Amino acid sequence: MDFRTRCARGTGVVDDVGHPLAPPIVTASTFAFSSQQEVESYYTGGRGWLYSRYGNPTVRAAERLLAELEGAQEAALFSSGMAATSTTVLSLVRSGERIAAQRELYGGTAGLFRDVLPRLGIETTWFALDEIAGLTPEGLEGCRLLWVESPTNPALRIVDLDAAARAAHAAGALAVVDGTFATPALQRPLALGCDVVVHSGTKYLGGHGDVTAGAVAGSRDLMSAIMATRRSLGGTLDPFAAFLLQRGMRTLAVRMESHERGASAVARALSGHPRVRRVLWPGLADHPDHALAGRQMAGFGGMVTFEVEGGAAGAERVHDRLRLFAKAASLGGVESLVSIPARMSHRGLPPEELERAGVTPGMLRLSVGLESPEDLVADLLEALGG
Repeated sequence: MDFRTRCARGTGVVDDVGHPLAPPIVTASTFAFSSQQEVESYYTGGRGWLYSRYGNPTVRAAERLLAELEGAQEAALFSSGMAATSTTVLSLVRSGERIAAQRELYGGTAGLFRDVLPRLGIETTWFALDEIAGLTPEGLEGCRLLWVESPTNPALRIVDLDAAARAAHAAGALAVVDGTFATPALQRPLALGCDVVVHSGTKYLGGHGDVTAGAVAGSRDLMSAIMATRRSLGGTLDPFAAFLLQRGMRTLAVRMESHERGASAVARALSGHPRVRRVLWPGLADHPDHALAGRQMAGFGGMVTFEVEGGAAGAERVHDRLRLFAKAASLGGVESLVSIPARMSHRGLPPEELERAGVTPGMLRLSVGLESPEDLVADLLEALGG
């Protein structure tokens, strides 16, 4: 079926609960058995439910829908995107092994790799996005994971996921992709040869700014290990949050289409403006990865980053003058947001790392929402000064 159809019809209801069109919210923390035989059936055959940290019908329904949308054998949901990321790493990497990661990563992920994992005996080898095609088995020796992000935050660069998967597999490593900005509506890394895809479900999957969640999808074998670690670490998603996440995923296709229409209008209006130095949106022909995005993705997404004249002061001036773009962290909701990456999402990075990640002082990142594109463009032009 078409992706739109799978989103809209993916109720994911499990077990004998009749035929509700919306998944029931099962808030129980523990579940009763009628006999010891039922207990044994749970432990030996996985039938039934025991405790919501181990599994819950509402959470399971949302996991089934995500797995279907990603084309994955299995999916697991978490209490946040960072819970999903950290649990994935701790499930697949042992002390003494290494991770290879691109420098252009979400700040929270980079902080985990740089500050926390070395205390557990896990080091990270960093490389630039443009170096992926040249990665060799010798360069990846000892690496268990090759971790990439596409599109990147905030420069919206596109990673060649087929090349990344081939480089990882040639070195005996697994390819993991943070696909938060694209979602399965626009990009399916597993179909391109990658092994695991990770999301901050807080963003586009939820889509309404009212849920914090993380998600991982992949093969049944890998996901079994990740779900076992989740059980031990305790980062399971709450049932009500799972209900909200599933509700968001059911409108994902149409929302991403609308986000992209708005982003296209905004990016094209900003291009050529005398106070704008450059516009970064993969749908523009002058974007460095425009051709790759056209081959690898089903669309160009709802994020737009642009750099203004005047550096940090110029960015602050435009930021503060915007009226329709809420000044807030996060992204992917129905309302448009603006932030200055160097002073918010990437605030903790030293200047040299900001430069390597392509983050400049005059850069603003826009999460284009579902408002009228004409209204958003007018707001931006007014903030820029005409």
